Amino acid sequence: RFAKEMLPQIFRPDHPVLQVTLPREYKVELEQLLRNLDSRILTASDALGWVYQFWQTRRKQEVNASEDKIGADELPAVTQLFTEPYMVSFLIDNTLGAWYAGKVLAQNPELATQAKSEVELRKAVALPGITWEYLRFIRDHEDEPWRPAAGSFDEWPRQAAELKILDPCCGSGHFLVAMFNHLVSIRIAEEGMTAKEACDAVLRDNLHGLEIDERCTQIAAFALALAAWTYPNAGGYRVLPKPRIACSGLAPNTRKDKWLALAGDDTYLENGMAKLYDLFQEAPILGSLIDPSSVIAGDLFAGGIDELRPLLEKAMAKENNDYDNQELGVTACGIADAVKILGGRYHLVITNVPYLARGKQHDSLKEFCETYYDDAKNDIATVFLDRLLELNHAGGTTALVMPQNWLFLGSYERFRRKLLEAKRWDFVIRLGPHAFESISGEVVNVILLGISSSPLNGHALIGIDAIVPRTVQEKAKILRDATVKTMVQAEQLRNPDARVVLDRIDYDFLLEHYAYSYKGITTGDDPRFRRMFWVKKEIDNGWRFFQSTGSD
Repeated sequence: RFAKEMLPQIFRPDHPVLQVTLPREYKVELEQLLRNLDSRILTASDALGWVYQFWQTRRKQEVNASEDKIGADELPAVTQLFTEPYMVSFLIDNTLGAWYAGKVLAQNPELATQAKSEVELRKAVALPGITWEYLRFIRDHEDEPWRPAAGSFDEWPRQAAELKILDPCCGSGHFLVAMFNHLVSIRIAEEGMTAKEACDAVLRDNLHGLEIDERCTQIAAFALALAAWTYPNAGGYRVLPKPRIACSGLAPNTRKDKWLALAGDDTYLENGMAKLYDLFQEAPILGSLIDPSSVIAGDLFAGGIDELRPLLEKAMAKENNDYDNQELGVTACGIADAVKILGGRYHLVITNVPYLARGKQHDSLKEFCETYYDDAKNDIATVFLDRLLELNHAGGTTALVMPQNWLFLGSYERFRRKLLEAKRWDFVIRLGPHAFESISGEVVNVILLGISSSPLNGHALIGIDAIVPRTVQEKAKILRDATVKTMVQAEQLRNPDARVVLDRIDYDFLLEHYAYSYKGITTGDDPRFRRMFWVKKEIDNGWRFFQSTGSD
C-alpha cells in the first residue's frame, strides 16, 4: 500500500496475493527478523538485488540439476546474475564519466596539459558524492594533453538533460540506481537545480529500464524510487514521476477475441490491441530481444503508442468491477509501456546481459536467434549485443558485462568482422574468471565492453587485462591503476580469424606460417593406434582402455 501511492501499475493492492492474511504469530515473527537485521542492510543500495538473487537460488539449482532446455519459466532464475559494484562503476565512469570529463577538459584546456596524474584529473572533474574512481585518462606523450581513455563521446548531446539511457536487462536496478545518482549530480551542476528538482528531472527525462521478470521489474522500480527518496536534501518520501521501467516479458495470456474485447467499439484501439497481441506472444522468453520495427514498418500504430495508452486506461476504467478484464488491461498497459521503450533510441545502452549457450536454449529461443541473429546465435549474450546496438542513436554507445569467448572462438568470426568493420570499439576490459564474488572458480569468464555506432578511421581502442588476479578486489585495483593499452582497431582484422587480442602481434612470426593443425585437441594417430574394445578378445600388454566422448 505504501509503494502503490508512488508507483501505481507496478504495485497493486488489488493483487490476489495481498488478499491472503498471515496469522498474527507469523507476522510478529517476520517483524522481529527485520528488527534484528543490521541497519546497514536496509540502507545499502544493492540490498534488494541480493535479496532477489537469494530468492532465486533454489530455483536456479533445481533448473541446472534437471539439465532440461531453458525456456520461459526457467530463464529469469538461470540467467540473472548480480553485477559487481566495480563493474557497474567502471562502465558508468568510462561512458557517462568520460563524456562529462571531456566537457570539463574542453572548457579548461590548462587542466588537460598541466595535470600530473589521473588521480589529479579525477579530483578535478569530481562532483558532490561522485568521485569517478574508475575513470581512466591517457596521453600519447608527457608533453601532450590528457584525454579520457575511452573517448569523449562527442556524438552525444552536450547537456545531460537530453541524454537518453537504457538498461534493457535491469534486474533489480543496480545500473539504474547508480546512473541516477551520477546524473542527479551532473544536472545540479549544469542547470543549477535543487536536489529535489534534479531527482524528478532524471526520472522524467533520462532513465529507462526493461526486465523480463515482472517481480524484478517491481524491485527495480522500488529501488529507483528509494534512491530518489533518500537522496540528500531531495525532500524524502514524496510523490515522484513514474519511473520509466517496464516488464518486457509480459504476454497476453488469454484468447485473442477476449483480448480484443478490451477495445470495445473502438476500431482504432482494436487494431492496436491486435498488433500488441501478436508481437508479444513470445515475450516471456524473448524479453528485450523483441523488436517492434521487425513486425510492423514505421510506427507501431497509425497514431503512435502514445495515443493507445490513454484509450487502454479508459477501457480499463469501464471494467473496474471485473477483475479478469482489469488484469488484462494492466497487462496491456504494461506491454504498451514496453513497446514504447523498445521502440526508442538511446545515447547509452548499459547492462549485464544474460548468458545462455545455444545448447541449453529452448527450441523457440534457438530458432529466433538463428532467424534474426545468425552470426551471434551461439550464446544469448552475443545475440543481445547485436540487438542492443540497434537501440543506439547515431553515435550512441553500448556498454556491457558479457562473456569473453566470442572474442576468439572461430564460430564468431563473421560476427567479429562485422562489428570491427562497422562499429567503433571504445574499450575491451578482460576480467576472466573469479570476477564475481558470488561465483567461484572458472565458471564465468567475462569482459567489460564499450562499442559505439560511429566508426572512425585510424581509431585506437583501449584495453586492460585483469585476467590473472584471483580476487574481485585485485581485479578492481587493476582497473583503476594498471597501464592502459591502446590498439588500432583495424589491425584486429589482420589477426587469425579476426580474433580480438590486447597484445601487439608480430604477424611475420605466427605459428600458422610453420605448422598446420587439421584437428583439435586430440591425437592425429587414431586410425593407426586405436581399436574398438570388441576387436580384441582381451587387453594384453601394450594396450590400454581409452575412453572418448560418447554420442549419447
